[in-house]
Amino acid sequence: MNLAGLKDELRALGVAGSYSSSFTGWINDAVLEIAADFELPELKLREPTSLSTTTSDWLYDLPSTYHKKVFKCRNEDYTQIGIAREIDYIDQIDSDHDETGDSVTDVAVEGGQIAIYPKANDTLYLWFYRLPVSMSATTDTPDGIPSSYHARVIIPKVIIKNFLLIGGTDAIAADGIGYWQSRYRAGLFGEPGGDVGMINFFAKSKGVRRHGGSDPLP
Repeated sequence: MNLAGLKDELRALGVAGSYSSSFTGWINDAVLEIAADFELPELKLREPTSLSTTTSDWLYDLPSTYHKKVFKCRNEDYTQIGIAREIDYIDQIDSDHDETGDSVTDVAVEGGQIAIYPKANDTLYLWFYRLPVSMSATTDTPDGIPSSYHARVIIPKVIIKNFLLIGGTDAIAADGIGYWQSRYRAGLFGEPGGDVGMINFFAKSKGVRRHGGSDPLP
């Protein structure tokens, strides 16, 4: 389903046309939040993005395509580097951030930044989950979400996120937010005797159990 189709789906459910100008933003925000909550395989980099470092700085912004979870890092020699999850780790190694070397040996990722030790003229190769590409043209399709789950996952997510605004619409209000939350869960995880949910579909495709703890809802 493309962007035009998703908008039509919202209209068909009774979301008032007065909100039409917001539909694109709502849909993109829903996809972004789904990608933040779950590890979507299509958004997981297979080839790294490079980041140049110098001896003049120890803290860098991550590439603009970064969304979450740097899961692998190598330096210019292609030596794999362990990744700490708090920048304080680098502070503890070199509190003044004045040590230099031939190559980076340690990194820490927090928020949208990466800290390095020691400072070095080097190139880091980073693997992470990238941002989904935002949709703008009517023919654009959701990035990272299989087509069979566009209506089952994205539409309930849009309604849940904007329920207080659009809940006055008779069809939406009559069902209640609990109904749309259950629709969203079913789209993600399936139902007994029903269709396979998106997250379980990913897990079955990999042949492993899914990870991530509890099922997030707004």
